Amino acid sequence: MEKPGFAQSLRTMTRRGVRPGSPAAYFVAILCVATAALARLGIDVIAPNGAAFATFYPAVLIATLFAGYRSGAFAIVLSVIVGWWAFIEPPLQWFPISSQNILRLVLFALSAALIVWIAERYRRVVRQLHQEEHYRQVVVDELGHRVKNKLATIYAILRHELRGHEDVWQSVSGRLRALSAADDFLVKADGQGVDLRQILEMELEPYDSSRITLQGEPVALSAKLPTVLALVFHELATNAAKYGALSAPGGSLAVLWRVTGDEIAVEWVESGGPQVTVPTRRSFGSKLIERSLGGFGGSAKLEFAPSGVICRITLPK
Repeated sequence: MEKPGFAQSLRTMTRRGVRPGSPAAYFVAILCVATAALARLGIDVIAPNGAAFATFYPAVLIATLFAGYRSGAFAIVLSVIVGWWAFIEPPLQWFPISSQNILRLVLFALSAALIVWIAERYRRVVRQLHQEEHYRQVVVDELGHRVKNKLATIYAILRHELRGHEDVWQSVSGRLRALSAADDFLVKADGQGVDLRQILEMELEPYDSSRITLQGEPVALSAKLPTVLALVFHELATNAAKYGALSAPGGSLAVLWRVTGDEIAVEWVESGGPQVTVPTRRSFGSKLIERSLGGFGGSAKLEFAPSGVICRITLPK
């Protein structure tokens, strides 16, 4: 297994932090307070007698977010000690200390404690969200695995039952493969959506790419729409390879799409193939193409032009 790089390790550590209460957590507090003290010394050069604890507030916040409330509380104690000794009059001495400076120390400790409380609540929410995300990913992976196993079982059963009907088997197996490939895309996308071009490239991969033109801007599709759209493109590609433009040496296919308002318009245009005639009856594939997108607010319309089949598809954005 390849070891994670430094950048990835840093991102993971930043997201998860260090284990609260560990030596590393207290070291984080010391580092934050030391950095704050150096920054405070730098401010003294520019603006002498500035706010004594101005730079220690972010130190307490960072220590808590990164290493937990114990680290934040330890950072408060260190900040009070360093601020009292180095930045409260008289500097570099513990005593005498005025009642006003005592009040400043108390107010800093109380406000910093409030920061620690809020930051710790935020840490817990982030940690819970991370756990929920991990759980969701485990469930999605498991469901994807089970769906693939069920599809494989269905595939094997149908292969056996249709062994004497090769034409039917070729039609059914192609649709099953299209469903399986679309589901794989959805799982890999991890909820981010599947690009329309990816679906087209997946379905048109078996054919000569020099005869196929895909043109359009990136469009992400989510939920169940990519699966249904993969079936539609599979039917169109299969028909083009059997009877249409992709069945003849000089034929070509162009798929163009554009976003207009709240709709995505897709045009599947075949040309250069055998002359097309309007079929006398609608096949199952034609009905699937024209009816399957209706439940998603989309539509598909087939046109049997003499120069080649044209399918105009509209999808919700």
